[in-house]
Amino acid sequence: MAEIKKTLTILKARWPEVTLIIGLYALAVLSNNLSRATRPDLTKTLFLLRIPFSLFSLTLMVVSMILNYGFLRTVHLEGQKVQTPMALLKTGRHFFWRMVGFGLIYIVPYFILAWLIFLIIKYFTFIDTGFLETAKVAPWLYQLCSIAPMLILIKVVLFIPALIIVLDCGVFKSFKFLRKCKLLDSRELVALFCLRMVLPFLWIFLQIPYNPATSSQYILRIVSSIIGQFIGLIISVMAVRFVASLHLVYDNQPSSLDFEDSRK
Repeated sequence: MAEIKKTLTILKARWPEVTLIIGLYALAVLSNNLSRATRPDLTKTLFLLRIPFSLFSLTLMVVSMILNYGFLRTVHLEGQKVQTPMALLKTGRHFFWRMVGFGLIYIVPYFILAWLIFLIIKYFTFIDTGFLETAKVAPWLYQLCSIAPMLILIKVVLFIPALIIVLDCGVFKSFKFLRKCKLLDSRELVALFCLRMVLPFLWIFLQIPYNPATSSQYILRIVSSIIGQFIGLIISVMAVRFVASLHLVYDNQPSSLDFEDSRK
């Protein structure tokens, strides 16, 4: 629990930035849910309202991600020192496309594993009840197909983004350092990551729908998103701190973002 407490201390000291990052993400989720609530079978005008909602949601999500990358980088370089939103955006955009590249690489094995798990579940449930019937009455089935691949690829999910942030290296070069990161040396981080993977099943148990229809369901959906995002931020900071503690050396010219750090 020691590392979690240290991470929470950092987040508490920089709470305005944490609030901004999570707040934008929550607003993006709300906007996305509102766009889904506009059904195309009502009127063409209402259907067209989905477009600005979707664009607004996407913009908020991208800004939140860039702020997040900037936050993680400045946590690595300056710890608890509070940064302005513009400083976070300037720092975070340096890593944005590399994170997009990582996402494109990661999505291939992820979907392959998800599809294999889907086929396995279908095979073992088809004989007794029929897979389609089981899927309708068991929403946890879809969650399992989406979460299981992340648990299998846990080392990649946890450490590749952190390596890119800490070492300021490219996506492919970050994989060369992955073997230096041991899951057994980061038990708190792994435990918290597994907890976050379990949360969607809790939301299902509490009957929080992915597509809310009432005001109370919208509130529950937003609250669940905030909780998940906050735990995700804790995990990201812990991963960055863990990678930094390994004192890995990346032979590369320092970027313009690090000129102040190199003068210390």
